[in-house]
Amino acid sequence: MFILIILITVFIYFELYYLIRPSKLGKDIIDKYNFDYPVLIAHRGASYSAPESTMPAVKKAVESNIDYIELDVQRTNDGELVIFHDDNLLRLSNAEEVFPDRKNYYIRNFSLAELKELDFGSWFNDSHPYRADEDYTGLSILTLEEVIDIVNPDESGVGLALELKSPYLYPNIEEQIIGALKDKDLHEEEGKEPKVLFFSFSPASLSTMKELRPESPRVLLTRRNIVVRRQWNSWLNIAEDAADGLGAKGHAVFPWYIAAAHKKGLFVFPYVINTARQFQIMSWFSADGYVTDHPELFGNFFDRVRKLGEKAEEISEDVFSD
Repeated sequence: MFILIILITVFIYFELYYLIRPSKLGKDIIDKYNFDYPVLIAHRGASYSAPESTMPAVKKAVESNIDYIELDVQRTNDGELVIFHDDNLLRLSNAEEVFPDRKNYYIRNFSLAELKELDFGSWFNDSHPYRADEDYTGLSILTLEEVIDIVNPDESGVGLALELKSPYLYPNIEEQIIGALKDKDLHEEEGKEPKVLFFSFSPASLSTMKELRPESPRVLLTRRNIVVRRQWNSWLNIAEDAADGLGAKGHAVFPWYIAAAHKKGLFVFPYVINTARQFQIMSWFSADGYVTDHPELFGNFFDRVRKLGEKAEEISEDVFSD
């Protein structure tokens, strides 16, 4: 019993210590990668105010002065890289109407031409009538090539956080993504903020990216809302080999967990952080960046001003001229 009391006392002491005095190492870790601090990431674009992963969501994210736009990359059955989150098309398109016999099929079972037949915006107007916009009707799926043309980090100052979605379904997709970046001459520059980040739940996929493009930081994503210390330490050990940081569910990111990551030289980006209260709490906990559906809140919360590049100003022209 005495030993148990000592263990409980030690546990409470260290947890309270980091609650009162969160880790201050994050800024130095972030500086090593030439990131702005904290790093601000739009989840599937501005996905609260526009249909996720579509042109309007991407443009609105650029307008919000964000650092990166997080987008999921998958592959069609004819080998094209497309931006889409779900495994199948039911939730985010009208596939049930256009392809009723294939409505439950994975996106990898469709060609790019077939996907281009679908409407990826009207669902948003139906689900969120108070945020609806007639311009969202008939939106097309985006290819990775199209996204790079819209948000070229060299011109916009906004980077791409590319999540390798279910990479086990797409053999050699890592090489294909790297090839697409090379085709667009999208290379990292020493001493400057990274233009591309790679996110994945797959350590193996991140390890491949480390071999193919080590200069672009990698983020290991975690799924659990409730985490015990042993599980967190296991993720840290995996991330040490394959990644530069963790993308953890916000409910699991306590200050003592962030401190443990910092001690291993890893940054922590909680997701998905969507309210000012969450921002305040995570900021107190010393999170190093934030993934959100509400990128427009970031500029207000952190009172940051970014000089937009020529391409971003062009994208934002209509908004800024109002």
